[in-house]
Amino acid sequence: AYHEAGHAVVQYLCKDADPIHKVTIIPRGNYGGATMALPEKDRTSYSRSWCIATMKTFFGGRIAEEMFCGDINTGASGDIRQATNLARRMVRDWGMSKRLGFVYYGEDDSKPNALGDFGGGREYSEETARIIDEEIKTLIDDLYAEAEKLIHDNRDKVEAVAKALLKYETLDGSDIDQIMKGGSLAKPTMSDLIEKELPSPPPPP
Repeated sequence: AYHEAGHAVVQYLCKDADPIHKVTIIPRGNYGGATMALPEKDRTSYSRSWCIATMKTFFGGRIAEEMFCGDINTGASGDIRQATNLARRMVRDWGMSKRLGFVYYGEDDSKPNALGDFGGGREYSEETARIIDEEIKTLIDDLYAEAEKLIHDNRDKVEAVAKALLKYETLDGSDIDQIMKGGSLAKPTMSDLIEKELPSPPPPP
């Protein structure tokens, strides 16, 4: 619950992130829960501001776990992978690093590699490769620190969302909005709905 609450609070507070559609702690496949976004329109390109907001959102789960539970676990493995892949593309493919400039450093699919297959060719020095690694690491570290501050400054909101998730299991975007604005939810829980569907016991004789 704290993991998903961390994602949700950071996503809500980052104005360039996609709006929250639903947050759940009901397991889905290999994931213990999910925070789902609902883009307002079809996206054919990615702005730097959107990439930054999205990366901060990836970090929110791990940060909240450590802050509220005093430990970390493997549940953030998917977030780590997605954040790293996005940072790498920003730096190597999309020219979003001031230090490296308007240059494409991704793999050249038109060049044969050592095995004679196409793809995997690299046309830059070891020094440039080192700078690319540094830029990716710096980008991740800086944005992680910013996400950490967001969660630290909004601890009460993370706590409120986590408690609501424990009670309701799934929250939609309007629920998150209400909690973030200091309101409380007054809707039936899953147990209430199940109990309502059960047949009434027969009257005593």
